[in-house]
Amino acid sequence: GVDGGDDDHWFRDVSRIHSLATATPSSSSEEQPHPPQSPFRVLFITTSLVEYDKGTRGTQRGYDRLQHVVLPQLIDGITSMTTRGWYVDLYLVLGYENLAMERRQMIQNALPEGVGLEVWEDAIPFFYDKTYGKRPKPDQGLKNGDHALSRQHRFVLRDKLPFYDFFVCFEDDMRITANHVINFLQLSLDIQTLHQQALSSPDQHAHVSDPSPPRSPRHQPNDGASFGNDVIDDPIRADHVKRLFPGFLRVEVLDRKPNHPLRIPRMLNNHQFVQQVPPSTQAYHSNNQTSILNPTICCDEQNDPPRGKLTPHPKMDELVMWETNIQATGVRKFPSPIGWVAAMPVEDRSDVGSYWSGYPTVYGSGTNDVKRPRRIDATIGNQAGFMATRSQIEYFHEVACPGGFLPHYDGTHWKGDSLQRHSVEFWSGGFQLFGQCFLNRILSLDPKKFERQLIYHVSNNKQRTIKAKKVIRVGD
Repeated sequence: GVDGGDDDHWFRDVSRIHSLATATPSSSSEEQPHPPQSPFRVLFITTSLVEYDKGTRGTQRGYDRLQHVVLPQLIDGITSMTTRGWYVDLYLVLGYENLAMERRQMIQNALPEGVGLEVWEDAIPFFYDKTYGKRPKPDQGLKNGDHALSRQHRFVLRDKLPFYDFFVCFEDDMRITANHVINFLQLSLDIQTLHQQALSSPDQHAHVSDPSPPRSPRHQPNDGASFGNDVIDDPIRADHVKRLFPGFLRVEVLDRKPNHPLRIPRMLNNHQFVQQVPPSTQAYHSNNQTSILNPTICCDEQNDPPRGKLTPHPKMDELVMWETNIQATGVRKFPSPIGWVAAMPVEDRSDVGSYWSGYPTVYGSGTNDVKRPRRIDATIGNQAGFMATRSQIEYFHEVACPGGFLPHYDGTHWKGDSLQRHSVEFWSGGFQLFGQCFLNRILSLDPKKFERQLIYHVSNNKQRTIKAKKVIRVGD
């Protein structure tokens, strides 16, 4: 292939799309010496189960979710893209039966000029409950498969794939901006560079320029992985480079309402791994410009009073995470231009290797056979969606994912019913991409890149509904 030996789509359009995304917006002058460059075309797909909150999971029954939670983050994200000259359309996949005309007009009026809007109402599929591996009973009726609403964006992708360069597919309360997209494309381009390095090397591996001294003995895998838990800066094979993929980490900003359980003095200072991993001395400063991380990149809210559930003018010590923790994470140094990364949890059989934070006995006494967390709900790091170029999606479908990534899900891999077997987290959280499809999410540990891998869960409700011990400040 023209892109460094890529014949299966992973890198086919990364360089071109990165150039489109980072180009300076065209001048408004009518006199242009050259024809305008093709625009960067983005389809923003958002899946939303309810129009008004039900009162579950720390929400307020009847609260206007569409207007106060969903719409603000959509406007912020899409505006950040159109101001760069990108052409953006919005596609809403809705779990409710009808979006009233005045509500649709409310959305259209709030969107930047020129942004198209398409709506799929009543998108929840029907299915026969509890019939996995057997035929439905003669008198059994169909039920709404609420859990499978998160699958329906795949049908939109299949339909729209030829018409856009890039796809942003997330649940309805995730704030995704142009910063996230550009950082994603830059890391994709860096992965492509790493792949080219490996292909040009006599041993088909990419090597760091200053490898650490040889170590012996090396840890042997104690689960289904091909590598032990002590991979620091080892050479990486070209085909394993193709398993790397930019990841994201969901965060919230602590609200400032009275009686917040996580604002009790020292509550977050004493997270469960504080002995093994003391907080960074550079994480928290009153002036964000001197902090190692800037909370406004992911989570800025300039309005005061804030919109919806957002916290205005966030401070770094208010950013928290809950989807994973240091115990489930590894680190690895890749050759330039990537450098040090955090390796997020992945199924053992898919792992291309990293240095696990628990190796050999960091989290308790025992032998070198202490196993690292793998596909565990509490620590897998569900990211509530994904983004990808058109060709990366083709790579998922045609190469990486057994049974395919796009419909129709009727091959033997799906065992007759894709709705029975899989949850919301399979379709949107990452259980398929970062398990079955063998992709390994990496997070750059360069602070300026890391802060662009944090995505704001704008419902801001996890902090008050989950056990305090699961919540960790991002700066820690």
